[in-house]
Amino acid sequence: NNEDVADKSPVGLLPKKGSLNLQGLNVEWDKLMALPKEYWAGDIEETLQWLDGQLGDDLPQAIREQIQQQKERLTQMN
Repeated sequence: NNEDVADKSPVGLLPKKGSLNLQGLNVEWDKLMALPKEYWAGDIEETLQWLDGQLGDDLPQAIREQIQQQKERLTQMN
């Protein structure tokens, strides 16, 4: 519905502050939406290892390319 409710991030779209109803929840937005670079880099490697272990050469090249692109986006993070 064309509402501007998300921002692009290295891991995909993240909700903009105020776009989620968090009323009554004891959460800090900045912590909730944090993108710890080390965590995501490790997650990507673990995911790729798992996919390689399960699929090996049957893993579609398009998925490998998406993973590589995500790695590149993460390296550009501060």
